[in-house]
Amino acid sequence: MASSRSLTDWNAMGAMVLDRFDFILRMRIRGTPAVIGAVFLGTLTLSLLLFLFLGDGRVGRILFFPAQASRRLIAEQRFLPRRGSIEKDVVELAEGVLLGPTRHDALRVFPRGGSVIAAMVSGRTLYLDLSPQLLADDPEVPLKGQDALNALDHSLKFNFPRFQEVVFLIDGQSPRFAEKKKI
Repeated sequence: MASSRSLTDWNAMGAMVLDRFDFILRMRIRGTPAVIGAVFLGTLTLSLLLFLFLGDGRVGRILFFPAQASRRLIAEQRFLPRRGSIEKDVVELAEGVLLGPTRHDALRVFPRGGSVIAAMVSGRTLYLDLSPQLLADDPEVPLKGQDALNALDHSLKFNFPRFQEVVFLIDGQSPRFAEKKKI
């Protein structure tokens, strides 16, 4: 059992590992191999520092898509590039939702061929202008009209909680959907 070992046993194991790396201290390399090694270590150190301070430029986002087996939304994580402004990050996320899921048990929210025309932030309100192809009838898409926009709204508000309201425009116009008849 690992927890029953004493501290001296752990120290002895650590000393044994360090003894194995003792050859590094005893190496004496002169000439070209030493320069190559120094350049390699310098490059490695520089790249590690750049990664630590600048990051990899990607951020994890959660996108929601309709499930194949039920009418609920299921989550999918993607690592999307950071674009430098909130509007560009919103467009990147919305384009990810428009592309569709990578999971086999999820369905598309919108038909193929649609795109984001523009995004604008005003205070805590996001205005998102979408192309009219997103409202085309498609048998692969279970959500239609306002339900599809609600799914996109859910992804946007989950990833950008600063938005209290998301206003969708279709080709610059406020979308109008037929009212569902209540029986």
